[in-house]
Amino acid sequence: MTCDLKPMRYEFLVEQSFSAVYRTFVEAFSDYPLDMSYMSEESFHNRAIKNGIDFTHCVGAFDGERMVGFTLVGVGQWNGLPAAFDIATGISKPYRGKAIAGEMLNLAIDRLRECGRKRFVLEVLQDNGPAIRSYRKIGFEMVREFDCYKLALGRATFDKDVQLPIDIHPIDRDQLSPLEYFLDWQPSWENSFPSMRRIPDQLLTYGASYQGSLIGALAYYPALRWITTLVVDTQYRRQGVATRLLESLVESLGADTPTIKVVNVQRDDEAMSALLARIGFDVYVQQYEMAVSI
Repeated sequence: MTCDLKPMRYEFLVEQSFSAVYRTFVEAFSDYPLDMSYMSEESFHNRAIKNGIDFTHCVGAFDGERMVGFTLVGVGQWNGLPAAFDIATGISKPYRGKAIAGEMLNLAIDRLRECGRKRFVLEVLQDNGPAIRSYRKIGFEMVREFDCYKLALGRATFDKDVQLPIDIHPIDRDQLSPLEYFLDWQPSWENSFPSMRRIPDQLLTYGASYQGSLIGALAYYPALRWITTLVVDTQYRRQGVATRLLESLVESLGADTPTIKVVNVQRDDEAMSALLARIGFDVYVQQYEMAVSI
């Protein structure tokens, strides 16, 4: 298929645009390096809600009446500032290389600036050179490097030698908040505590208790098969708490879940990387976090 050279039409979206966005998403990500075919319209919409989607800042690109590109934008707080997040940007293949992404992002940034947002954050695959160059032209700069891990449940191994006598049990998602203090680094927008609180569908949350106190927790988002947080009180680390939490999750998942992921582990977190490798997780993709002040 080819496209003609008539000017694109750009417009801000409304919630009723989402079905058209999803159709464009399917087209745009059909050749993406990662398989996105598992994502239904409902799960894509719920992921957007999780990331704080605000349709007044989302932009679509149209060739006539047909949507051929989109940028979905979420809003929230980031490092104490009113900020925004590029939930997803996609361009149908015949329309790539025509600066459409840049046009959409610039429109979104102009409106975000008018509305008092100070920072715009995104995540991009490290081997996606065209996208990275496009973001750099707009002013985005590298902030952090993330590793993303995947585990085939059939090859998981759990060391039982050093363990506290802890109790693993379901908890409510609002019980996660006090443990945020024990994080070693700020989670990515996708895995932030505000994002987890916004999840409109199921989030599985497990706590680890010792002598009546909550000393660790794990949150798992079944729709994406992601572990969104794994945190342990600093004074109880290296005593098997995180291992027990992961083991309990794996034991609770059935045969319909062949793999799980831990996405956006900060590259310099050697302890987390070593733990995941010991259990059997492998790095399957690497990302940059990029941001621009607006």
